[in-house]
Amino acid sequence: MASNADVKTETVSYASSVDGTQPLYADIAFVPTRQKKPLVVVMHGYNGSKADVAHDIRELSQKGVVAIAPDMRGAGASAGKFDSGGIEVHDILDAVLFVVRRYPAEIDARNLNVVGYSGGGGNAISCAVRFPDVFRTCVSFFGISDYAAWNKSKGRPDCNVRMEAAIGTIATQPDAYAARNANAAAGNVCVTKMHFFWDENETQCPPNMIRQFIEANKAAGRQNCIAHVSTAKDTHRWLHGYRSGIPSLSDADAMFLRDMLAPVNASPRLPPRGTLVINGYLVTRHFSVWMGDGQKGSIKVAYDISDASPVVTVIENPKNYDVRITASPLTDLP
Repeated sequence: MASNADVKTETVSYASSVDGTQPLYADIAFVPTRQKKPLVVVMHGYNGSKADVAHDIRELSQKGVVAIAPDMRGAGASAGKFDSGGIEVHDILDAVLFVVRRYPAEIDARNLNVVGYSGGGGNAISCAVRFPDVFRTCVSFFGISDYAAWNKSKGRPDCNVRMEAAIGTIATQPDAYAARNANAAAGNVCVTKMHFFWDENETQCPPNMIRQFIEANKAAGRQNCIAHVSTAKDTHRWLHGYRSGIPSLSDADAMFLRDMLAPVNASPRLPPRGTLVINGYLVTRHFSVWMGDGQKGSIKVAYDISDASPVVTVIENPKNYDVRITASPLTDLP
């Protein structure tokens, strides 16, 4: 393993490709080798910033990856308005594309991954369902897969206040919460491997919603999810927080880095035909789908990418959302 002294760090700024919000900031850490390495995005919590995961990206970079930590819009130094799992999730994709372009000699763009804590764990889950053929591995520590269920649990009343200020209440804005229900789109996860970590005493983000996600993924005929649940008898516990304050969280690296560091021959690829649930928006290597501004609603599409020109058809749209189907913007990815 490389030493801390070998790590190069940099803070970069970029802009949202969706609405132009800028500057958005991300920290980067890697050991320069001019050999292509996996990219790992590390996402801070719901009320946090990239400073909270500075220890993570330095530690992970010493283990053979390029690690980046974005400040979500409205967090840390980043511009824009926090929107509780809406367009801010697309900012993660924009950060990835920016860094891939910036360090082509250091990053294997076929091997993109994301890790997140709490609200950042929710971001990681959203990445898996909204960008179903982009990330090879998504890791969620005590994350959020259904924002309405989390709100109702009252696991974090302070976060409920912030959530409702950003997107409204469940009663007044049910479509906004539908766009933030990854459980309904768990079947989208067909090529990404997902690791979920939580402790048996977790209360801030009750894990029942994650269990529902895993069951929904299985019900769709997938076998993409692994649950790692710690108990009071375990030496290493996945307690709610960051590894800077809970060192045992670093021990989880051995459970997911083996997937990220495994040799890859090609980028993740969707099956040639299938169906996908769109939570506000979805971006693949072949096409993208947007409902209005991407902040509300859920629909279902069927796709066929077996020929050069993808065919995407809306098959479920009970509320008649305005739907735009366009070519993929992921031209920088192999």
